[in-house]
Amino acid sequence: MQDRNLSFGSSSPNSGNLLTLIVFFVFAFPISGIAFSQSAEEKFELTSIEFEGNEFASSSLLESIILSKESPVWFWKFLNSFTSLGKEPIYFDSSLIQTDLKILKSYYNDNGFFRAEMESSYELDAAKLTAKVKFFIRENIRSQISSYEYIGLKKENIGDWLFKKILDEKKIEVNTPFSREMIESDIYRVLDELKSYGFMLAERGKAIVTIDTVSNSVNVGAYFVPGKHFKISNVTVEKRGVGKDFVDDELMIDLVDIKPEERYNNTQISEAQLRLYRTGLFSSALINSVISDTLNGTVPLNISVDVGKINELGPEILLNNQSSTFNVGLGLNYTRKNLFGGARKFTIRTELLSQDILNVNFKNVFGGQGLTDTSVIGGALIVAGIEQPYILSKSISGKLEFFGAVEQQKFYRYYTLGSKLGLTFESPQYVFFNNYKTYLTYESIDVDIRASLPREIIIGLLTSLNYPIPNDYLIDELVEEFQSALHQSNIILGVDLFSNHTNDLFTPTKGYNLQISFEYAGLLPYLKNLFGAINDENVQYYKINLISSFYTNPWKPSLGGLAYKLRLGYMHKFDGLKSISQNRLFHSGGSNSVRGWRARGLGPSLTYVNDLGQLSTIDELGGQFIIEGSIESRNRIIGDFGSVLFVDFGNTWDNIKIPRINELAVAIGTGIRYYSSFAPFRIDFGIQFYDPFSHKFIFERSFFRGFQIHFGIGEAF
Repeated sequence: MQDRNLSFGSSSPNSGNLLTLIVFFVFAFPISGIAFSQSAEEKFELTSIEFEGNEFASSSLLESIILSKESPVWFWKFLNSFTSLGKEPIYFDSSLIQTDLKILKSYYNDNGFFRAEMESSYELDAAKLTAKVKFFIRENIRSQISSYEYIGLKKENIGDWLFKKILDEKKIEVNTPFSREMIESDIYRVLDELKSYGFMLAERGKAIVTIDTVSNSVNVGAYFVPGKHFKISNVTVEKRGVGKDFVDDELMIDLVDIKPEERYNNTQISEAQLRLYRTGLFSSALINSVISDTLNGTVPLNISVDVGKINELGPEILLNNQSSTFNVGLGLNYTRKNLFGGARKFTIRTELLSQDILNVNFKNVFGGQGLTDTSVIGGALIVAGIEQPYILSKSISGKLEFFGAVEQQKFYRYYTLGSKLGLTFESPQYVFFNNYKTYLTYESIDVDIRASLPREIIIGLLTSLNYPIPNDYLIDELVEEFQSALHQSNIILGVDLFSNHTNDLFTPTKGYNLQISFEYAGLLPYLKNLFGAINDENVQYYKINLISSFYTNPWKPSLGGLAYKLRLGYMHKFDGLKSISQNRLFHSGGSNSVRGWRARGLGPSLTYVNDLGQLSTIDELGGQFIIEGSIESRNRIIGDFGSVLFVDFGNTWDNIKIPRINELAVAIGTGIRYYSSFAPFRIDFGIQFYDPFSHKFIFERSFFRGFQIHFGIGEAF
């Protein structure tokens, strides 16, 4: 049996292929030396890097970790010739090859291929001044973990309960393939556990790996020094900033909620620091343990904050993707922080938004119809609210808002007045649902049919809602009566459950998100019907919405990855003569939906015969059942620029059903990303690959008839 010891951070030379290497260099060196001596003044552009024999790791992954890089394609070089956005050519450097071989060997060692062997070769084309590099890899057998122990942790020095907890939550099983990344992750888990249960100065030692090259097995010993157990002695406050005189020390101590004699808890300190930031009072907030003042197993905590302005007033330029449309607008926001103490925040904001601006028919708008044209959609909003950062518990925050809004869609204009009481519950990150919200909303909605609509469209809309149309109707009286029937007054109860377990908020490459929403509308009419003599006609319904997304990174450690999304939604009306308001229904199409269609452009439609005997179609009606899904390949191209390839599918129906394949719309496309320090900005080009209404594929119709451009902020999901 042959054993050898490794510790993380060191490397072991591979001598099994020494003779081969010597022979290779004896014969290869004169040839390459002649090539270089003939062209010492010339540079060879590195146009190709290939890998052969690699089964465990993809070629794109291996290329991302070595120093040698392929020269960029002609477009980026051309762009670089007159701007700073492109990329310069990359030239072959033979001195990097040996370093690249060591990097590859280290990578395979880190993943248990301790007997892996690497070789390389290169070709120079003197006529084209290009070079090609090829790496030959023999992976051999991957070693498995035969034992994994924690050294330095004993029941006597950390306690029975914590010792058992660390062992029970160990994620590395015997006979699993060796992975340094997996072991490092488990070591940091143990270290976090120690620091969260009083061992403030806990440290990790090296992980010693003993390799048996005969049985291809590995014994791992992870060393720890837990140190002394600490409690909190006292909590002090240090304030700076223009608003420091408006914030009491007691408020910050209360928000942190860590008291003397409690055990030192690193996780609790991180959560307390997050609560300080969430108030919006502080431009910076740090909670430090004053190690220099430790005494008899106790340590003081210091809260250091920089208090910003208490009153803020400013204009805003609004860019967002609400309702799967790219919205552009202006806003004005006033905030009064720490109102009457308690970190309470009072806010008044106004917004004026233009929705789906890319699909506005500017020819009609400037041709006389102006803002009455049906392609002009948007809204105005005013909201006044009070936000309390904690209610009853430090993990519960609340907000009370009063609002008025005007929303203009293709066929309707909505006028809404209401109020909303919302509670947000924060949970630890390791809990499955780590954030959930509840809300109680009162809404009073009046609906106007767009005055610019042709008469036959209005009749079609009434027909779609099964509104009775008498033979001797007058259009103005009919519309007035219909709009009165659309008035809604309702109380809505809702719960949103969030499970966020990704590695990054804006550009995740690992983990998953899950959102489950429940909404019940009808409490007000239910109570009226229960205690009143006259039956209330307002609608009663429930609504369920599930959105899940998963992220993987098969070509790590490069940035990017694969992302998957699935959405299911259902609404059910169970009482009331009135219809569900159209702005509450599900709609498909748009920048966060099926991107081959415009916003709200996919879903139920109505075809009828107008007064001229012609077939007319009304879309954007919305539905009560929705299925959507997406698959995206996300890649970084150069610097802060990236690209995506995507496939979207889905549709919306009038009611729940098992959809047939030919009823699902399919869109394909590509997009460009700019990853700013704030958030990703994106442009997506979507193409209707299959249209469920015409039952035609992309090959059976004009290409540009099913083409859409979408702008957005943040990833599509």
